[in-house]
Amino acid sequence: MIRKSAVIGAGVMGSGIALHLASAGCEVVLIDNDTTQLSRAANTITDKSVRFSNDLSDSVHADYVIEAITEDLGIKKRLFRDLSKVVPTATIIASNTSSLLIRDLAKAVQFGERFLGVHYNNPAEFNPIVEIIPSPATPPELTKQLQQWYGDSGKEAICCQDTSGFILNRQSLPYINEAARCLGIATAGTIDAIARHRLGVELGPFAVMNLVGLKVMALASKNLEILGPGYAAASVLQKKSADYANSWDLDDTDPIKAKVSAEIGDRLLGGMLFPGRDILDKELCSPEDLHLICKKALGYKHSSVELLQELPKAEVDRLIASFRSTETD
Repeated sequence: MIRKSAVIGAGVMGSGIALHLASAGCEVVLIDNDTTQLSRAANTITDKSVRFSNDLSDSVHADYVIEAITEDLGIKKRLFRDLSKVVPTATIIASNTSSLLIRDLAKAVQFGERFLGVHYNNPAEFNPIVEIIPSPATPPELTKQLQQWYGDSGKEAICCQDTSGFILNRQSLPYINEAARCLGIATAGTIDAIARHRLGVELGPFAVMNLVGLKVMALASKNLEILGPGYAAASVLQKKSADYANSWDLDDTDPIKAKVSAEIGDRLLGGMLFPGRDILDKELCSPEDLHLICKKALGYKHSSVELLQELPKAEVDRLIASFRSTETD
């Protein structure tokens, strides 16, 4: 189905996508008009199936084009308008957006039936989950074919509804932002340690933010606010992300009282349970798919599905209340 592909955007995510496509047997051209970023990618990617270009027209021979540029609706739509003039009408076009609506982006694509969302999670070349989000015009056959192709490539492709944050970000960002709000009572390194101990996550929330990039996390969080109460972006993350070079200091840990540790653990658990319950109540995906996303994409020891099933309702309500009590900061 896909032999030749183009990835637009040579940042961390775009480079990871290029590596995955190459590992699946594709010829890949990685395109970016930022020559510094392109050179950085060229210095780190050694796979001979990947070549590098700063010219969008080099996507003309691709069967499949996926963009991984900045999370800005206007910039992405401009790219899709330009891309529609370059590639043949049969070329599949995808967006790796993590928070923008696919139906909004589709308006900029000529022959919108070949357009859909394909959301990788960081690190794109290794994380086993991708979310596939059809546009209103995407034929079911194309969605199924792409799911099959990704399955054959080693990924588990989960079909999602076109809602803000899809499933992965909707599940993860309230917890991430709650961790940022906890900075008033503990350091980033300490909060990460509490998260690993209490929640059993592989990486603490601040380590995740450093891995993905603070700017990406902040933009995705801001875009998620449209969902309403419970999805507010933490102001401390928004401020910290203003400088692209910023990251959290995880070595600064401090002794902490048991009462404060318990409070932080409760708030983080509430930030995990709240969106999980919301996703299931709204039937945005199956419990099985949400469980897979929690376990395989997000690295949770216990998925929100498991916790909602195992904890008494009164305890779930208490934990969510502890999370919701701090959402304005």
